[in-house]
Amino acid sequence: MSALRIFGLIMLLAATGCAHQREPGGLAMPAPDEARAAGLLGGYLLAQGWTVRLAEPAAVDASRSGEFIRLEPLLDPAGLDRVVVSRTWPRAPGAGDEELQAFALELSELLNVGQFRAEPAGLVLQASLPFLENLDPGLLDAFIAFTAEVRLAVSQVQGERQLLAPVEDGQGSR
Repeated sequence: MSALRIFGLIMLLAATGCAHQREPGGLAMPAPDEARAAGLLGGYLLAQGWTVRLAEPAAVDASRSGEFIRLEPLLDPAGLDRVVVSRTWPRAPGAGDEELQAFALELSELLNVGQFRAEPAGLVLQASLPFLENLDPGLLDAFIAFTAEVRLAVSQVQGERQLLAPVEDGQGSR
């Protein structure tokens, strides 16, 4: 095959590649429609085996195997988008409000993973995942798994105190 023919074949392949541009992968978040984005996130989590309930105008509550998360998309049509993920771990029976509040403050100071707060249901970790327009499902899955693994660090800080209900096998909830 002559060099001219090979060059022509390469140019044809390059032109075909330019004409057939792939759409960006992931979940396209429809800024500024946060309620619609919550619906897309809910559908994705449902397909991943979570039990899903749309909450408030733009939030998704999801549970699976005794774990609970809330996802809230915050979309900015001119800038950085994010999903705020809140993960709740139930309090241990008999854990007092003041004790759990002090523990949440301690965790927020010691661990640099998000904001901890005490609520009637238990301890809540809130962290955000930033993205631009399209949310990569693999990144979302990894971030949700990361928030589950934070439980291991929380357990170490908790030590002998009985503030949170036990987690199966001592592992992060998944």
